[in-house]
Amino acid sequence: MRLFRLELKRILKSRRTLILLAIALLLSVAMAYLPISFEGINRPNEDGTVTELDGLAAIKYKQDLYKTSAGEVTPDRIKSALETYQSCVREYGPVEEEGFPLAVYIEKIVPFRHLLMGLPETFADPLTGIGADLMDIDPNDIDGAYYEKCAEHLQDVMRNEQGKYETAQQKTLEKYSGVYKPFYFHSGISKDAFDYIEFYILFLAILCVAIAAPTFAGEYQTGGDSILRTTKHGRTRLAVTKILAAFTLFIVTFLVGVTVHILILNAAFGTDCLKTSFQMLYSIINLPNINLGQLQIILATAGLLSVLATVSCTLFLSAKFKDTLTVLLISIVVLFMPLFAYVAMGATWFSTILPSAGIGMQNNFLYQLANFNYLHIGGMSFWTPYGFRQELNNCASHSRYLVMS
Repeated sequence: MRLFRLELKRILKSRRTLILLAIALLLSVAMAYLPISFEGINRPNEDGTVTELDGLAAIKYKQDLYKTSAGEVTPDRIKSALETYQSCVREYGPVEEEGFPLAVYIEKIVPFRHLLMGLPETFADPLTGIGADLMDIDPNDIDGAYYEKCAEHLQDVMRNEQGKYETAQQKTLEKYSGVYKPFYFHSGISKDAFDYIEFYILFLAILCVAIAAPTFAGEYQTGGDSILRTTKHGRTRLAVTKILAAFTLFIVTFLVGVTVHILILNAAFGTDCLKTSFQMLYSIINLPNINLGQLQIILATAGLLSVLATVSCTLFLSAKFKDTLTVLLISIVVLFMPLFAYVAMGATWFSTILPSAGIGMQNNFLYQLANFNYLHIGGMSFWTPYGFRQELNNCASHSRYLVMS
């Protein structure tokens, strides 16, 4: 324990480490503020003027507008919202045109807009996937069969995307049948907020890699490694201590940073919106049977595992190479390799089992939850979020090597 405390103290005495940790905390606050600042809406006034609201004022105004429509998303409520929408369009013209009265839009369309968002997708063309126009949908087609239509659309999508893999199609439909319905909606947190959680985790990973790079390579450069290895238990005990100290520092940094980030978001957007079904923020046919509060926890957990797996890889490289800069450069390449692989080749085993597979942009864990990417081997198919479990094995294998080397 004394050796562990000394190693932790040694890491924290580094000015470079303290600066990077301070940056991590500042980024937590700054990147939580950005999606809040993106919120905006125009509020019509009684005298005919319009007030532009943004930030917290826009969030509060939107919450008041959506308050009457919060709750379960039942077919009857969707049908009523569609009838209101079609009635307004027939009277005032297309909503997208400038001549549509803002007061009517705010009063009759906006409060129930979320109930309409899934309709174009649900009634999309089964062959092309092109979404239906809301004016072409018969409200009577929604009666009691809305969620059955969602399942039919999912079947069409899987037939188009995974036509060669019946196992993937079957697994998808089985998983969707287990999703709780009717969905639930409460206005609040936006897609941007979840994107920035993932962006923050990416930046945390970069900072942690920068801190971890000199862990072993720094000892090689100073010659301290030769001395330490001649001491009692120097070979094994020192390696274990360094790994434990590094992991402790990164876990605490991650938990503090992500917790602060999420608390700021929840304070701004409120916590009622965390009951919203995943499908109401993304696609009506998404597979996760979770709400947005659970999504925050899942992203944080997956992000922590991805960061630890990436740090394990960096520590492995630090033990193999004797130059800190070389370790840092290779680690950054490894960190971004899943993103480059995903952009170039799509979802493949290579882009999924790398240590940093859950970190990035299009390839991150959030987007894999919202997509229908499958990995195939023989006659078996695996939904890509399940493929990220390999990161645990990567983390464990790298740690074992460091102890033995």
